[in-house]
This record gives sequence, C-alpha cells and structure tokens, in this order.
Amino acid sequence: MKKIVILILILLPFYAMGQIEPPATNGKVFNSVFQNMKNGLFSGTVNGIIILETTKNQETILDFQGSTAELEIEMDSFVVYDVSTKIYKGKTTSGKTDIEYRTYAGANAIRIFIFDNWYELSFIDGACYQIIDGLEYHYEAEKALEYLVIDVSKELTLNNWQYLIQTEHTMEPDNIEELKPKKREIKILPNSTIIFAIKR
Repeated sequence: MKKIVILILILLPFYAMGQIEPPATNGKVFNSVFQNMKNGLFSGTVNGIIILETTKNQETILDFQGSTAELEIEMDSFVVYDVSTKIYKGKTTSGKTDIEYRTYAGANAIRIFIFDNWYELSFIDGACYQIIDGLEYHYEAEKALEYLVIDVSKELTLNNWQYLIQTEHTMEPDNIEELKPKKREIKILPNSTIIFAIKR
C-alpha cells in the first residue's frame, strides 16, 4: 500500500502538467425574459462580427448587420433540468453562414454552419450546469425588445464531429474510423461580438 501511495505522489505532477484545462466554468443564471417560457417562436435581428480562424489557419470575418434572427423555444417534455431549450438563430449579412446559440438549464452551446458543416462547442449534456469559458453574455430588456449580448474573451475551438456522427455514421458496418480523418476544427477568436435583438 505504501508503495502505491508513493507511486501516485510521483506521477501526480506529471499527470497534472499534461492536463488541458477544459473550456468550461460553472454556469450563471440566464436571466432572460424568455427563460421560463415552454415554447414559442420570436423574430428579431442580429448584429456584430465573428472573427474565425479557419481550417487553413486563415482569419475570416463573419459580419452580421441587422441580419434576420429568431429565438426558437423548444419545450422539454421531460422537464429534467429546464422547461425548454432556447435557440437563438441568425445569418450573416450575405446569408451564406448560419450561427446558433443555445441555453438549457445552466449550460450553453454555440455552433456555426460553414464549409457545408456544423461546427460546435456545447456543454448541454449530462448535468447541464457548465457554460463555455470565454463566452461572456448578458441580457438587456426594454418594452419591445430583449438584447442578448455575447462577447468572446478567449479563443474557442469548435469542431464538426457531432455533425459527422449525425450525418455520416453507420452502425452496420461501423464506420467510425473512416470518419476520424474528416474531423475539422475552427476557432472563434477574442473580440468577436454578437447581439441578438428579439421582439418580445
């Protein structure tokens, strides 16, 4: 027993050094006026820019200038942690690229449709109590509108793995190994800001 404890104490620093900090932090309340709604569809606009580092290590700016947006509220029929998922959807000014931001319970997710794939980073899973570290958000409400302001303060890495699983994975035969080379990443860079203005 003593030898095992000594071995653990020796290996622990090496294990800790090799760990990558997960891009999550404990969630805070989503104090939206829509938070307790069970379902609904609300229209609005989206403004701002997303600075992307693409798969070829090139920077691309996605601009949103009063583009069409909506908030879709999907009811959770089981009401496990929340009554519904709130899905903010928007398009770039050109209409070629889509963005989605989701909240459920104490967790959030962001995804972008670009290069014919959805790339995402999500903590809506398991206990749903963590949010994306480096994605700051707050809500501002007035009589006719609610604004959701999203600021990116740290580099966020999104990948297309879930999209590949949903669209190309087969069980018989299981082709998971064939899909792995298709996995790609994009990064949302700091100073990206998106503002959803949703009609109440």
